[in-house]
Amino acid sequence: MSDKLNAIVLKSNDRKEKDVNILLFSIEKGKFWATLKGVKGDKAKMKLAKNPFCFGEFVVEEGKTGYIVTGFEPIETFHELSEDIDKYFEAFAALEIVDVMEFSGQNERAKVFVLLVKVLKSLCFGKIHPLYVLDKFLLEIFDLEGFPLNPEKCSVCGDKNFERLFIDYSVGELQCIACKSFGSVELSKGIISAMRLLSQTPFEKLFSLKLASETEFGLLKVLTKNFEARFDKNLKMMGILS
Repeated sequence: MSDKLNAIVLKSNDRKEKDVNILLFSIEKGKFWATLKGVKGDKAKMKLAKNPFCFGEFVVEEGKTGYIVTGFEPIETFHELSEDIDKYFEAFAALEIVDVMEFSGQNERAKVFVLLVKVLKSLCFGKIHPLYVLDKFLLEIFDLEGFPLNPEKCSVCGDKNFERLFIDYSVGELQCIACKSFGSVELSKGIISAMRLLSQTPFEKLFSLKLASETEFGLLKVLTKNFEARFDKNLKMMGILS
């Protein structure tokens, strides 16, 4: 019995001389490994399906040793991402984030899947600074998972008239000076402003923003550390944080 799924390739690795294993992310089945047979040749019909970022309709069957891809129709390959090193690293970081996440059900997977497609489209086709997209992606992930970072008020007392704001990575909350815990870290005004702007701006309008380079990178480090604390995972962020 075969299943037809819309899925995104998160990563791939060689299996045999002509075969490739791919990690697929779909709404219906979540994340799972499947094998592409004979796809390393230039004339292979499904050769595009072995590339990370590839979004398409996959037909998979369960064999004795796991799932096998028996059919593939591309929807969007996002091949342009490989032509821009900055966009490539940010897009790969988005795949890594989804890779380490665990989902409680199909509704949650569906929301993250739609968000990931939006991120890849923004990076591939939008004239947007790639870091803005990645920062926005992490902020959206926190919202979807139920622990939003709202820079408009203290998450403890609700005060909106604060002059200084802190983040407590142990609970993933933004706190005013009166509510901050012993281990809380103060956020610069630039990072607070950037967080506010990115939270309020949809992906298609991110091109209109202009943030200081040290601020956008500083915000990414804050969001990455918060993600790692929330999911108990370490992100490599190759080419970005390294």
